[in-house]
Amino acid sequence: GAWSYPQSCDGGHRLVSFRLRVQPPRGLWDDTAANDLDVACSGGNILEGRGGPAGSWGNWSVPCPQGWGVCGLRTLLEPPQARGDDTGLNSLQLFCCP
Repeated sequence: GAWSYPQSCDGGHRLVSFRLRVQPPRGLWDDTAANDLDVACSGGNILEGRGGPAGSWGNWSVPCPQGWGVCGLRTLLEPPQARGDDTGLNSLQLFCCP
């Protein structure tokens, strides 16, 4: 893959919610899992990822409480499959702080 350019919320605003585009398992075909990410800023702006088109968008996460913003994250990664299809990133959780 290639890194996309950095994006950030406008001054004084914080990241508060996200949605992930994920392709479900495809059996014998190549699985890709997480393919794109959109995030919402506290000011209402949406920062769109530049990922691939495969899969479906999940629901937006519950936003951080008013005045809070994302301060951490946790990823769900599939371990390497010795003879199977590797997917990499499968899910994401964001954590809010005041």
